[in-house]
Amino acid sequence: MRFGVLWIWICATATSATAQTGNWTLEQCVDQALKNNIDIQLAGVSAAQASQTWRNSIAAATPDANLNAGQFFQSGRSIDRFTNQFVQTTVSSNNFQLQSSVMLYAGGQIRNGIKQTHFLWLASEQDQKFIEQNTALNVANLFLQIIQAKELKASAEETLKNTEMQLQRTRRLFDAGTINEGQVLNLEAQKANEQTNLTNAINQEALALMNLKMMLRIPAENKFDILRPGIAFNRPEVYPADQQQLFDSAVKKRPDVQAAIFRQKAAAFARKSARGGMLPVLSVGGNLSTVYSSNAKNISAMTLSGFEPIGRVQGTNEIVEAPSIQYTLQTIDFNKQIKDNFGQSLGFNLSVPVYGKLQARNAAQRAGMDELRAKLNAEKTIQNLYSEVVSAYNNFTSATDRFQAAIRAQEAQKKNMDFVLKRFEAGQANVFELQLAQSNATNAANNLTSVKYEYMFRKMVLDFYLGKPLTL
Repeated sequence: MRFGVLWIWICATATSATAQTGNWTLEQCVDQALKNNIDIQLAGVSAAQASQTWRNSIAAATPDANLNAGQFFQSGRSIDRFTNQFVQTTVSSNNFQLQSSVMLYAGGQIRNGIKQTHFLWLASEQDQKFIEQNTALNVANLFLQIIQAKELKASAEETLKNTEMQLQRTRRLFDAGTINEGQVLNLEAQKANEQTNLTNAINQEALALMNLKMMLRIPAENKFDILRPGIAFNRPEVYPADQQQLFDSAVKKRPDVQAAIFRQKAAAFARKSARGGMLPVLSVGGNLSTVYSSNAKNISAMTLSGFEPIGRVQGTNEIVEAPSIQYTLQTIDFNKQIKDNFGQSLGFNLSVPVYGKLQARNAAQRAGMDELRAKLNAEKTIQNLYSEVVSAYNNFTSATDRFQAAIRAQEAQKKNMDFVLKRFEAGQANVFELQLAQSNATNAANNLTSVKYEYMFRKMVLDFYLGKPLTL
């Protein structure tokens, strides 16, 4: 049976079913389905991704920091800065840099983006809950089908047993010569028909068990059966809430409604964020840096090695000499270079959009249409929920009426069956009358079983709209 999408709150009080054998309660079946359902697992992955996106948007509002370090080697001819002569050497150097920047104002894009991703994450969580509740409802429906199949099988067994007893009495009457053989043959045919009905009931129970077993993803070779709960009622009851009360309760608790509302809020912040793309952006950044080079050297000693002519005096033509000095060089210490070359910078950057081919304006307009679509989707979801509540309430009312009628029909057919049976035993009714009465009684009992469990399911649906636990 398909009754639409319904709100369910699952109250699992039993221990989780870890073994795949034995009799399972409804709570254990629900728990197993929630753990193994692939759609629920996929929804969980989507919710986790949405959560990660939200955390990333928060991190985007914090300052960034990057530390860079480099080691370089330069080989070949270069000019010695102390002698201004070409030298052939290998120079090693290091540089270190720490950079950081933070956005001071971005037109609200970051702030609104954080709120947008937060509501999208909440919507994803509600999507997962919605799938969980639908799964739980399907499990409950299959569970009820199994119970119904078991009752129909028990009824078929009881009917077959009664027919066998009647057949034995009829044979004794035939042997005594009080009835003809046709009545015996009719009962034998009825017995064969009821054996077929019993076989069908057994197959129906096996099929219902298999369907639930497949939904719980239990291996086919494992034994599986349910633990039938005690059904406390045999007559329908007046439901304590009306349609409006059911709707008011459901609209506050249904995950699909909450998800639609969250997406509407996310779309509103997305529109604000898109409008921020048309506003100026102000950021601030800083930089710390230093370098080291093996070619950075100090003069550690000087030695006078004589004099060298460097020119002549104009007019007198006297030779001009200059002292020849040999320098001893030593690479400047690493720590000293790092300290001496340390530099800092701080700067602000302002970006004002002037003309961007209307991209920002078009993005804002698209975001506005997305917000309108999200609003309409939320209204449609609530409208559909109201239709579901009205339909579910009408279905419950109809099931209640059928349940009451089935009770009256079953009681009347049972009385008629008892009456005809007494007449048959007294020889005042033939086997055809007995067969008809028994068939009518069996059909009435089976119909009562069907409408009873339909009533139970319809009532369970209304209970879920009120937030009651999933129990039988």
